Amino acid sequence: MRKLHIISLLATLGLIAPSAQADDDKTTIGHKRSAWSMGVVHRQAAMQMGNAYRDFISANRTEREVVSAAIAQAKSRGFVDLLGTSTKAISAKPGTKFYATQHGKIAAFGVVGRKPLSEGLHVVAAHIDSVRIDLKQTPLYADGNLALLETHYYGGIKRYQWLSQPLQLRGVVIRKDGKRVDVAIGDDPNEPVLVIPDIAVHMSSYVDRREGEELPGESLDPIVASTPAKKGADPYAVEATRLIEKELGIKIGDLAAAELSLVPAASVRDVGLDRAIVGGYGQDDRACAYAALEALWDVRQPEHTAIVILVDKKEVGSAGNTGARSNFLPRVVAELMESQGHNSSAAAIAKVFAGSTVFSADTSGAVNPHYPSLYDGKNATFMGSGVIWDQSGVHAELLAYVRQLFDKASIRHQPATWGKTRGSKGDEGTVLNFFTRLGMQGLDVSVPLLSMHSTFELVSKVDLYEGYRGYRAFLED
Repeated sequence: MRKLHIISLLATLGLIAPSAQADDDKTTIGHKRSAWSMGVVHRQAAMQMGNAYRDFISANRTEREVVSAAIAQAKSRGFVDLLGTSTKAISAKPGTKFYATQHGKIAAFGVVGRKPLSEGLHVVAAHIDSVRIDLKQTPLYADGNLALLETHYYGGIKRYQWLSQPLQLRGVVIRKDGKRVDVAIGDDPNEPVLVIPDIAVHMSSYVDRREGEELPGESLDPIVASTPAKKGADPYAVEATRLIEKELGIKIGDLAAAELSLVPAASVRDVGLDRAIVGGYGQDDRACAYAALEALWDVRQPEHTAIVILVDKKEVGSAGNTGARSNFLPRVVAELMESQGHNSSAAAIAKVFAGSTVFSADTSGAVNPHYPSLYDGKNATFMGSGVIWDQSGVHAELLAYVRQLFDKASIRHQPATWGKTRGSKGDEGTVLNFFTRLGMQGLDVSVPLLSMHSTFELVSKVDLYEGYRGYRAFLED
């Protein structure tokens, strides 16, 4: 113990680097006011929403599945297809509920407000794609008495986390005859899973010096089969081909026209003896997407037209016609304007956006108490302390509006940033700048998350609930 005090003193005097201190000479970051203290009824509502959310992300593990499930929920609540050929006569009067989608990967859901569109929209934007591992177009090969599938990864992952994990195969294949085949293998406990094999710890030292945690992306290939056919140039590849064609109902060449992904097969679970945290894959950013949709379902006749937009491709730059960079939202606005008999010229649409406000709803990293030195405790994001609003690069008037809005609705909120300052202010980490460039004012309003981009992320049920309440207050305002 005396040695630890001497090391600490030397570090304080600057005679040795702080990193030279013993590992167990640990600082702490403390606590922040908890949203769980807001009463029994509030706690019950948070738990109830968290349980329903747990079921939602367990069933929907790709962006296509999220959009499909959201549209099904919207239809059951009376939302009509704004872009459908049969609904061109939509009146778009106050209270009218609508949705629009494109390529099954991007969607907007809205309720027409009392004020004219020219006075602006209230928009909550969330992305629904998550980090994953995708199959290449010609993936099958065999080696070492195994048949494997070649892959490339999507988004920023810690590659080592995907080794020796049970993985589901999910996505779609378009056969040569044009038929679409939906694939979901590994969800049911009776179904097989795929696994990317790790190296034994007894041999890892020989490669750790070269790879460490950053093993080559080309090593992320799962085992698809391990039995040989009776004949063939490569009996393992032949047998794997037969199994793939049988299980998926396709020909092996159809994989060239497929979107197939490996996602964690682990069940979405309650975490902690109090069951207050949801643990599972894909919560960045389906937590905010779910909270925003639940908020919109409860909106009846808002002041401004309220829209929740779910976008794809955020984890790879938001490009393409299903990402936040696309012209999807301007098209939705144009269709709304025309349905009300208004001109949808570029100038008219620009005026709508100039009067609009957007919340970029993308999860933000919560304090990890194992690494207190990474955070500024006064401005950090804490699990269980409510919805976050980030002031980076935002106008003071908008910040004042959000604070007053949340205080008026008794929403537990935290003005906070992710970690200590390591660069200039900016909003490049979310989809915000792709909407503000249209002329909208906006800021990041999100749900705290631990273990971001891992195979098992963590979200507090009370933060999810406060996110829902915050988005609802904004959409209704």
